[in-house]
Amino acid sequence: MPSNDVTIMRIGVNARLLFTYEMEGIARYIYETTVRMAQAHPNDEFYLFYDRSNHSRPDFPSNVRHIMIPLPTRHPVLWYWWFEILLPIYLKWYKIDVFYSGDGYLSLRSKVSMVMVLHDLAYKHYEDQVSMSVLNYYKKYVPLFLKKATKIITVSHFVKRDILHHFDIKENKIIVAYNAVHPDQLLKNQNNIRINVEDLIDNKPYFVYVGSLHPRKNIVRMIDAFESFNTGHQNRYKLVLAGRMAWDTKEIEAKIKQSKNTIHMGFVTEADKYVLIQNACCLLYVSLFEGFGIPIIEGMIAGTPVITSDAASMPEIAGGAALLANPNDTLSIAAYIHEIVSNESLQQQLIKNGKQRAGAFDWKISAEKIYQALLDSLKN
Repeated sequence: MPSNDVTIMRIGVNARLLFTYEMEGIARYIYETTVRMAQAHPNDEFYLFYDRSNHSRPDFPSNVRHIMIPLPTRHPVLWYWWFEILLPIYLKWYKIDVFYSGDGYLSLRSKVSMVMVLHDLAYKHYEDQVSMSVLNYYKKYVPLFLKKATKIITVSHFVKRDILHHFDIKENKIIVAYNAVHPDQLLKNQNNIRINVEDLIDNKPYFVYVGSLHPRKNIVRMIDAFESFNTGHQNRYKLVLAGRMAWDTKEIEAKIKQSKNTIHMGFVTEADKYVLIQNACCLLYVSLFEGFGIPIIEGMIAGTPVITSDAASMPEIAGGAALLANPNDTLSIAAYIHEIVSNESLQQQLIKNGKQRAGAFDWKISAEKIYQALLDSLKN
């Protein structure tokens, strides 16, 4: 096994999602863990493999190289070609010792040791929300990827348990390395703030949701709960949704149009997102299913009370520092919203507990766990 103190280890990285500075959950995980591994282990070489030309690459240390494999992977057929035909050639060409894939896809044909991150098994729980071609790909290849990987990284103990429930995988093969939100990630570029919150919400107090919009995020029920609460408070409040429309959004779009007090901003920058969260009465994140739920931590870091779900990974991530609503019960969500605005001592306790809980998540710790998994893979 190559030693970092003596011999350079060549680490390949699946960087297909790192083609923009504005990164959502999985891309953010790949970037934050990779950059910290590269910083902490300067004698190693990291080869980032992209599937398209990248003119807005995030900054990396000098021991990181950027390689484009010229086949944009926008369909399961192209996933197959990229991972099974082209990637093995590049891994051999660049003499890669071990491959790190942060988005859950591997090459079955390559003989290189591989470590994969599985962020969730949503396709197992919500088949109707995945296209048939993608669902068939997942059903066929995810079990093969899990078997092929020398180590599997999950972003929560919930996901680890979910894997063990659905697949015949040895428990010691799975390592939990949490997501994190570094305060600098939210605070940076404060000079680039483009929104004026007061103008946006007409000087009214507001609640905020951040993240992509699709059925699993429970947006329609969240709006219904907000409207039920707001009607009892003379429509004094606004609800701000900050995130892109993802898939199956017709019902969500119709609900937003029906709600006179809901504002959809679309995708926002990190700086604008922080301002929105920091000035909100509460962050609402009552998703039906999450492997982690990064906005929960973003709310805590920003000093904003959080209401999330009592389902999937969210109680684990909240760690007792957020209110847990039944995501399938509109009245439950509305009741917790009312409790937040009517109980100042509860607000302050949630803010205090939230800041303490957020400190449990650290990119450096997660990156080092992944690096050790990469090293351990070379022993096999």
